[in-house]
Amino acid sequence: MPWGIIVAAVCGLAIGLGIGIASGAGARARMARIREATQKFAAGNLGHRVMLPGHDDAARSAEDLNTLADAVQREREAAAARDTAQRQLLANISHDLRTPITSIAGYVDALQRGLGDDPERYLAVIAAKTGELAELTDDLFYEARLDAGDLELKRIRVDLAEAVRRAVLGFESQFASRGVRVETDIPEEGCPVEADASAVTRILGNLVSNALRHGEGMTTFSVTVAAEHGGCCVRLVNDGARMPADVERLFERGVAGAGGGAGLGLSIARDLAERMGATVDVELIGSDAVAFVLAFPASAVEFSES
Repeated sequence: MPWGIIVAAVCGLAIGLGIGIASGAGARARMARIREATQKFAAGNLGHRVMLPGHDDAARSAEDLNTLADAVQREREAAAARDTAQRQLLANISHDLRTPITSIAGYVDALQRGLGDDPERYLAVIAAKTGELAELTDDLFYEARLDAGDLELKRIRVDLAEAVRRAVLGFESQFASRGVRVETDIPEEGCPVEADASAVTRILGNLVSNALRHGEGMTTFSVTVAAEHGGCCVRLVNDGARMPADVERLFERGVAGAGGGAGLGLSIARDLAERMGATVDVELIGSDAVAFVLAFPASAVEFSES
């Protein structure tokens, strides 16, 4: 186990200190308790604790050993949780890759064999599935770079209003195919912020894509860009969301909503926003509507306009 070397070293130190303080039958008995605890600890029994009343060196050594056991146990539990989340993420990614690939292969095979009387529809499906693969690939690319710590954001003056227009326009066909009405309230004068243009595009794309994926009953998608508290704020409201009560969990990597997915989009959106000093939050509106809010603080606006 990875903790073995650390545990053995600390246990050895505890025993070594104990030898120096042990004198007399009582002290030796107390040190025997500490020695027993260190052996159980080193064997992997992190639930064991040694309770020694008093205020002498033996009692303090026992307290330090218990504190170390608590810390190692917490880290082990956290590592186990990370491993579970990683396995779930890989399972989600595998499913998200396999589904469109299988669909694309099926339609390509049908076209090659001359089956079906509507090849244009087949090509449209292939294009849509290819887009899903491209989106997932982009998310994996961003996630890998975020984990590696080598994603450098270049701050420039970005018109948030124009970025939102382009992001929504990029999903126009998907909204239209589902009969969703798109309502926008975007100021013509713009809303400049200090940000990385690519990161802003990624955030907005992930938020809109999330609305489409999880908005099974969506009829209206409303987009508002406004100045708030000296900063700039984007509010995306989906009236047909299927969201859990604890929507904050959706920002955890690998946690997917009812609509499925790899569970990367929202975590990437929030991470990128925070790296630029912005925030991405979510609000439940009634029983079937949700708003995702991207907000840049006043400092981002003031810097870009200086």
